[in-house]
Amino acid sequence: MTGAGKVFKGQEFIADVRYEHRMSWEYDEGTPTVQNVYLLIIPATAVGPYCSTMDMLTLHMRDGRKQNFYVESSDGLCRAAGGPY
Repeated sequence: MTGAGKVFKGQEFIADVRYEHRMSWEYDEGTPTVQNVYLLIIPATAVGPYCSTMDMLTLHMRDGRKQNFYVESSDGLCRAAGGPY
């Protein structure tokens, strides 16, 4: 999924962003065992400062859903915390 949204830390607005929502699976003998959900936030500079803080941020997507996430790298790669809600 891709789109535009807004990033918040709690109630504090951080930035307007574009995002790519990515899912990957890990398999054990052909059976999916783990689903990893990642976000790529563009521009990365919007969330880069949160890379080493372990602060949970929330992406508010244009369709009304939200996705909590943690920033994993200064290039905008983020790990989702649960699924969209």
